[in-house]
Amino acid sequence: VAILVQKGVDFQVDHQYQDSSGRYLFLKGRLEGKELVQGTLYGPNVMDRAFYQTVCKVLRSLSDLPLFLGGDFNAVADPQHDRSHAGAGWSLGGRFLPCLYAALGLVDVWRTLHPGDHDYTHLSRAHTTLSHIDYVLVSPELFSAVRSADIAPIQISDHAWVEVELRIGWHPGRSGLWYFPHDLYEDQFFYKYIKTQWHHYGQDNQVHTQDPVLYWEATKAVLRGVMISYSVHKRRSRDAQILHLEKLVCKER
Repeated sequence: VAILVQKGVDFQVDHQYQDSSGRYLFLKGRLEGKELVQGTLYGPNVMDRAFYQTVCKVLRSLSDLPLFLGGDFNAVADPQHDRSHAGAGWSLGGRFLPCLYAALGLVDVWRTLHPGDHDYTHLSRAHTTLSHIDYVLVSPELFSAVRSADIAPIQISDHAWVEVELRIGWHPGRSGLWYFPHDLYEDQFFYKYIKTQWHHYGQDNQVHTQDPVLYWEATKAVLRGVMISYSVHKRRSRDAQILHLEKLVCKER
């Protein structure tokens, strides 16, 4: 595995952790002056308990810093939601993912922003099945910087990338608070969309209503993510339409 950093990005590496097989790489450093750990891994497609134990041990030793972790885990977190055919049960890797969530408090960015959606990142041409096995997980303190999360189409390879947009760093003059987008107040499509997402979230999290405080705090984070995702999609659609119209105008000239 490898981590690519765009030229010009201020990312300084203080220490790196990797295994001899090249299956994981964790970089401890500073991004735009902020300390964090950036990591990636490629999970084994066979049972390898030692691999998961080692990964957990390394990540626990770095848990005092915000973590951004992405990769092909070769496992599904939820067989019912993350496979096109839900007949197969849990795998060892699939049991490892909830352990990461619980032990390190990591957040599955795409699933949190799209709680009721079904989308997949891997196409098995041999079995003609789709599955969601590629993830981006972040610490709660980094989740507040997330602006959007999308799964690209499966085109060149048998995998689709998971694209996550974050805003890292301090911005002078900004309070750091998130405000409800004013253009959504009279958006009837958004009204229907948020009602549907709220319904799905309530159905999927009935068991957590026993703790109202925890339920409400988690609900606010999820709904905020849903609103951000909708706003980003709306903006991109508008920009694409403007670009299309500009091309038509240029052809007429």
